[in-house]
Amino acid sequence: LGTNYVRRYVEKRHSVETLIALMAQVANTHAIGLLVIDEIQHLSLKASGGAEKMLNFFVTLVNEISVPVVMVGTPKARPIFEMDLRSARRGAGFGSILWEPLTQPDADTDINRSEWGAFTNKLWQYQWLTKAPDAISEELRDLWFDLSQGIMDVVIKLFVLSQIRAVIKGTERITPAIMKSVYQDELKPIHPMIEALRSKDPNKIARYSDLTVPAVDKKILELSLLLDSAQDRISISQRFGGNEQAVRLFGMLVDMGHESNLLEPLVLRAFEEHPNLVMTDLMPIILNWYKEGTITREQTTKKPHEKRIRKEDWHTLDSDDLRFLHSQAANEDGFYTALKNAGVIFDTASWLAQSNQG
Repeated sequence: LGTNYVRRYVEKRHSVETLIALMAQVANTHAIGLLVIDEIQHLSLKASGGAEKMLNFFVTLVNEISVPVVMVGTPKARPIFEMDLRSARRGAGFGSILWEPLTQPDADTDINRSEWGAFTNKLWQYQWLTKAPDAISEELRDLWFDLSQGIMDVVIKLFVLSQIRAVIKGTERITPAIMKSVYQDELKPIHPMIEALRSKDPNKIARYSDLTVPAVDKKILELSLLLDSAQDRISISQRFGGNEQAVRLFGMLVDMGHESNLLEPLVLRAFEEHPNLVMTDLMPIILNWYKEGTITREQTTKKPHEKRIRKEDWHTLDSDDLRFLHSQAANEDGFYTALKNAGVIFDTASWLAQSNQG
């Protein structure tokens, strides 16, 4: 703001009463309509003289500056305002809101009409994954709640980190396996808190009055940078049908200064015509073609043959591909269940039962 209020007021060590009067003057000068005091749980009761004295200060502040004050904090700040009935009344003022974690609705409740369902449905729309389904599967939504216990900060961080990992791995959609791995790898510091909430034991929950996710924002930034480089790598890999040798050879030629529109089809042509040669043998052939420019227009526009997708890359296929379903199953029984849920396997028992009734 370009002001010198700290030098004019704070450094002169005025009394609390004088500072409140000066605060009223500043609030009037700048036409402040609302004063928000955030992270109030960090206030030291010992240094401030106790909860009662602190509440007296806030009440006096509101009365003197004639500006509404909103105090925001985590559940750790609740003891400040719940010392006794009088303190609770004064601390609440015209109202207070305790924002509890979202709750998972009962089985007989329409998920879309619940707060948890509405929040996750809306959040699901804000993703950039190319193979993301339009709606959340109930299996993934249940897992999402189990790993976050309805804490919005954890819900959102799980969602963001799962997207980043899906892009880096090439899956391009959030799966239960990806969300589990993100929870295990990136959110280890909050596992004891989540376990306490999951147990519903008041004594265990009381140990964690304040839940934080340390360093996750920094981790998101680091993964975002990794995501940028991974997207370029994935794009090049897709152009060469997942042929890692072709990608490496292409990269080496580019580093040598041979970047041109002819380079990519030449690499594809070399691997197509000489599939048994190694990179050191293919490089002089490609460089010779490159210098002579012998590639024809027909070869330039020719599409590469369909490459056989390796089993370890099945997780990058479309969601309705049977190989993708197999990659997401833990075992053969899980694969059978996935096929049955997808409607791929004909339910003979149900059909026979209906036939007998007819």
